[in-house]
Amino acid sequence: MSVGLVWFKRDLRLRDHAALAEAARCERAFAVFIIEPAWLQSFECDPRHVDFLLRSLAPLQIELKQRGLPLLVRIGEAVQVLESLRRQWGVTHLFSHEETGPAWSYARDISVNRWSRIQGVRWQEFAQTGVVRRLRSRDGWAARWVQRMEAAQVANPVGFLAP
Repeated sequence: MSVGLVWFKRDLRLRDHAALAEAARCERAFAVFIIEPAWLQSFECDPRHVDFLLRSLAPLQIELKQRGLPLLVRIGEAVQVLESLRRQWGVTHLFSHEETGPAWSYARDISVNRWSRIQGVRWQEFAQTGVVRRLRSRDGWAARWVQRMEAAQVANPVGFLAP
């Protein structure tokens, strides 16, 4: 059975959300937002940011629940939280947006990538901005950027089967 996990990072919107759309193809799915100690301890985090985030998660949980997709909120290191959810729910697929951010989030994504390969969890990241990651050269970058900016919006999934 395919069990999808949508990992919300910084992008909490529901419209044009490729990770959500892809998770809807799984036999079962749920979502998670991880409040990470590295973010809380970073220079970019302020108590106002945490307050805003928590107030933003509440309506997101309600909207997702109405679609049959539970949103779990966990505190901890990403790999540890994801591994706990993999064990508990049998996660086979992880879906998220690519994140462009500070060094701690880049290091975290490298760790998550390593974890997903070791555990056999298929992690699929979706472009969310015009930033093109993992380029070996900047040749052709502008054409890729235009392609991303002109891409059609992703259709919203109607419903999910929760684990």
